[in-house]
Amino acid sequence: MRGSVTMKPTARNGKIDLLKFLFSLAVIVFHFGKGIYRYDFCNKGYIAVEFFFVVSGFLFARSLSRYSCYTDTLAKDSTAFMKRKFLSLFPYHLLCFLVCFVFTAVWQSWGAGTWPVHLFNALPDLLMLQMSGLSHLSLLRYEWYLSAMLIVMFIFTPIAIKYRKFFLYWLCPVVFVFAVGWLYHQKHDLDFIRQWTGVCMAGILRAAAELSLGCLCYIVHENKWLDRVPKALLFLIEGGIYAVTFLYMSRQLDGLNDFTILFLMGIVVPISFSDRTSLRFLNNRFVYFLGKWSYSIYLMQLLVIEIVKPIDCGSSVLHTLLFVGCTLVAAWVCMIVTDSVLKLLRHWRDQHTSKGTPSSTGE
Repeated sequence: MRGSVTMKPTARNGKIDLLKFLFSLAVIVFHFGKGIYRYDFCNKGYIAVEFFFVVSGFLFARSLSRYSCYTDTLAKDSTAFMKRKFLSLFPYHLLCFLVCFVFTAVWQSWGAGTWPVHLFNALPDLLMLQMSGLSHLSLLRYEWYLSAMLIVMFIFTPIAIKYRKFFLYWLCPVVFVFAVGWLYHQKHDLDFIRQWTGVCMAGILRAAAELSLGCLCYIVHENKWLDRVPKALLFLIEGGIYAVTFLYMSRQLDGLNDFTILFLMGIVVPISFSDRTSLRFLNNRFVYFLGKWSYSIYLMQLLVIEIVKPIDCGSSVLHTLLFVGCTLVAAWVCMIVTDSVLKLLRHWRDQHTSKGTPSSTGE
C-alpha cells in the first residue's frame, strides 16, 4: 500500500504575516544597534527569532498533519516534505549568498586564484548548513536561524510522520523542557547560538526547543481548546502579550527574562492562529506581501549593515533609519529578481514539458 498526501490549500493568516514583518524589523534594528551603537533601544530584539521559531513549529506540525504514514513511503514522504521546505527558501538565499560572496571578494580584495578556495569553504553556507558547525562566510551568520530550523526539521520529520501522537504529545514536551533547561543554565538568556555542546551548537537546541513549542501550540489549535475561552478575553491576552514582548525588546520591562517571553509566545501563537481571533481586514495581498518581504529583509540585513556602517549620518537615529530603508529596498530587489528568475524557469520548464508531450492524434 502506498501513502498519499492531500495538500489542501490553506488560507494565509494576515495577522501572522504582519507580525512577521514587525518582528523582522525588530531583529534587524537589534543587529544594527548591537554591532555599531550598542544603544538600549531594541537591545533585546533577538527575541523576535523566538516568534519565528514557534510559528515555524506550528506550521510544521500543521503541514505534517496531512500525511498518512505508510512504512514503504516514509523515507519518500519525509524527503519530499523537506525538499519542498528547502526549495521554498533556497532561491532567495542563493541570490543573497552570491551577492554576499562577490561583495566580500571585492571588499577584502581576494585574488582571482583564491576565489575557488573561498567558494569551496563556503559550501556549508551555500547549502544552509552553517549550524552544522562548519561555516566560513561571516556575511551569512545571521542565517543561523534558517539553518538550525532546517536541520531540526530534517530530524523531526520522519518521526512526526510515523509516530505522530508520540511526537506531538510526548517527544515535543520532553525536548522543549530539557533543551530550555539546558539553555537556561548555560546562560540566563537566549542570545547565544554558537557555543558547542559536545554534540551540536547551542542554536540547534534553541531551534529544537522552540520548534517543539510550536508543535505544542498546534495541539492546542487542533483540539480547539481555545473555543472554551471568551473571544474578548482571547483578544485581550493576545494584544497584551505582543505589547509586553515589544516593550521587552525595547528594554522597557527589565523585570522579565527571555524565558518568560518564550513561554508567553507559547500562549499567544495558538491564539493568533485561531479563527476566533481572525482579523479579516488583514487578509489582503498587501499584508501577505509584508509577510513574504520579511524573509528577504532577514536575509539582506547583514550585507546592508556592512555597506551602511561607514556612512556618517551625524546621529544614530538617522543612521538607523538609513539602514532600515536600505534594507527594505535591498530586500524588495531580492524578491523581485528571485521571483522573476523563478517565473522564467517555470515558463521554460512548462514549454519544455509541453514539447515533450505527445499530441492527442498520436503524431
